[in-house]
Amino acid sequence: MIRQTFILLAISTVLGLAANLLSPNRIPLIGAYRDLHSGSGPIVPPTAEAGDPPFIDVNTAQMEHSLGQSLFVDARNPEEFACGTIPSAIDIPFEQLPDGDLGPYLDSALGKVAKDHRIVCFCSGEECDLSLHLARNLKQLGYTQLAIFFGGAREWEKFGFAMERRKQCGN
Repeated sequence: MIRQTFILLAISTVLGLAANLLSPNRIPLIGAYRDLHSGSGPIVPPTAEAGDPPFIDVNTAQMEHSLGQSLFVDARNPEEFACGTIPSAIDIPFEQLPDGDLGPYLDSALGKVAKDHRIVCFCSGEECDLSLHLARNLKQLGYTQLAIFFGGAREWEKFGFAMERRKQCGN
């Protein structure tokens, strides 16, 4: 019984490898996967406070982006946004938000997504806390599924992920 199982397993393996070798959609035997170890987990700024939305690392941000179910929001000004951002992100420049009640403005800018829709806020990177402030404001307005990718566009690009550029800016 064990001998027959071993023979069937060996024949199946050889047939599978041969079929893969001849297939036009061949799967590499050794994958070219990126290193998931960024070394330090999410970047959390010193200005973070208890109750802030959670911070996520580049691996989590990339996974959420690839699933396509999260709305990525860039908090930088339009000039920086045009120079390079995470693909499909929208721009809500925190420093240009109007005074007064932000609710109608942010609801409109977010395309009237549901308050429980996953939103990932980011800006350029560790030196930028606009994403933190934008996420805090969204939380005050009742958005519940927020995350802050504090590594931002710079960490995203550092890990080799595609950037969306609307103009050349000397990058």
